[in-house]
Amino acid sequence: MSDFNNKVVIVTGGGTGIGRAITETFAKKSAKVLITGRREGPLKELSQGFPEQVSFIQTDVAKAEDRKKIIQTAIDRYGQIDVLVNNAALGPTIAPLKESSDEDFIQAYLTNLVAPASLIREAIPHLGKTKGTVINISTIGARTVKSGMLPYTCSKAALDHLTRNLATELGPLEIRVNVVAPGMTKTDMAEPFIDQMGEMMVSMTPLQRLGKPVDIARSVLLLASDEAGWVTGQILDASGGFML
Repeated sequence: MSDFNNKVVIVTGGGTGIGRAITETFAKKSAKVLITGRREGPLKELSQGFPEQVSFIQTDVAKAEDRKKIIQTAIDRYGQIDVLVNNAALGPTIAPLKESSDEDFIQAYLTNLVAPASLIREAIPHLGKTKGTVINISTIGARTVKSGMLPYTCSKAALDHLTRNLATELGPLEIRVNVVAPGMTKTDMAEPFIDQMGEMMVSMTPLQRLGKPVDIARSVLLLASDEAGWVTGQILDASGGFML
């Protein structure tokens, strides 16, 4: 697979869970990686593990000024952007619609849809120069029916739709836009759901296990590589075959 030497990657939510695995995978392939997140501790700890490859900026992607800061910081530090991974997300809570609020939907869409769209918009001039790529992290839940997680799953379904539309809009600039959609993956954020539904999910998964963060990271790396240079507007399920 392609070497990412001299490539610059932004990973939002890059300090923990799937984002951390994505960061480590790119760093091991010699990329320069700018990671973002709301908590300084995990970001700093990860960057210290890869001092030549990884740097961080403490930001909240839900804030417009922070989104601009992320893109400008990448340019100021590295001079270019080759890959933008929109991984930061407001995770699901289990509650029926009658127990949800307008604010639940507003916050989910702000973090899971508006923030990725805004970051892509800010990055377009730079991605156009490098013929770069965007990879949005969604979920198989965006295309399945599971009551009780509507703000999260609806916002991720919108992210899938955004991806397909931007693949056509940005294609003439030679910017590719794709989605990686994880199945249930062993992360701290998913732990409550694994406790409730893990055994059932494994029983419905052809590969008979839960995902690991590195499984998702490897799918992201593939879509970012030159080997996927003819792939855009696609949803790559990293789910052990759950969607079959």
